[in-house]
Amino acid sequence: MDKVIVFDIWGRYAHFKKIYATTSAPSYMIPSKTALYGYVGAIVGLSKFQNAYLSAFEEGQCQMGLQILRPIVMQRINTNLRPKLGRLKITESRNPTTIEYVYQPKYRVYFTHRDNGLFTSLEEKLQHHQAVYTPSLGTANLLSNFEYIDTVESLRIEASEESVLLSSVIPRAVFKRFDIDFYSGNEIVEFSQYAVEMDTERQVTKRDDVFLDRKGKPIKAVVSTYNTLSIEQNRINVILF
Repeated sequence: MDKVIVFDIWGRYAHFKKIYATTSAPSYMIPSKTALYGYVGAIVGLSKFQNAYLSAFEEGQCQMGLQILRPIVMQRINTNLRPKLGRLKITESRNPTTIEYVYQPKYRVYFTHRDNGLFTSLEEKLQHHQAVYTPSLGTANLLSNFEYIDTVESLRIEASEESVLLSSVIPRAVFKRFDIDFYSGNEIVEFSQYAVEMDTERQVTKRDDVFLDRKGKPIKAVVSTYNTLSIEQNRINVILF
């Protein structure tokens, strides 16, 4: 059994840019796993110099799950983008651009790591509501709050052919089929090119498609592996990947 840290993150707005651009008007509905690496790094104080924090998240070292706690609402807001940092020159002008944001998002993160030191550091920072750097939801101006929920034991279930109610997003790598009907109330969305792993050069080394319910409802599906754990005396199932 593995220990899993459970904590909530939220804010007024979030913007998770498309991975193929330095700036993008559209936004993903949820943070990528690689974006959550940055969030955890900010809390525990991992250095961003030359992307050093990413060395703590080499592939296979960390697993995360993500649950949507509030229905996803997207808003488009006109935003003035500057051509570059620094003082605006007379010859330069701001570029009005319609940017898409996630409005009042709230997510639950399930986190486990092979490095006990990093795991313990994150747990202690969350318990005392402390962060070395200010965490944000996608861009630096979109500040985020967080709350420690619990540290729990997680049991991994593999090779199951029975459908199970899953509270987290579902990566296609473990997905087999849905077991839902018209009356389930699910509003399932699939998007591709979700960034799962990234090297210290900020090159995405692993991507996957992801299924989620934009209302935050659990999804009944058959998957090749999942984790079961108990939070506040409630048994839930999540995908850690």
